Amino acid sequence: MEIAEVRTLIESGIPGCELTVLGEGCNFSVVVVGEAFEGMNPVQRQQRVLATVKEPLATGELHAISMKVYTPGEWSRVKDLPTQPN
Repeated sequence: MEIAEVRTLIESGIPGCELTVLGEGCNFSVVVVGEAFEGMNPVQRQQRVLATVKEPLATGELHAISMKVYTPGEWSRVKDLPTQPN
């Protein structure tokens, strides 16, 4: 899969979200920010994102996807945190 394909699947399933997609081949990492996640617990949020890529996961076209999922309010606090050096 290509980054653009993963992006399209998630954006189609979660309209209005902000999305960062990294990776290649069949392994990707995403950060998804959206109002759609308000009131959901972390498991529900991940299930919502996984539902958007269900078919490629089932066929093996997408092997692994790691994700961080935030509401806009959570993201505004997280993105301003200083990063730790490697």
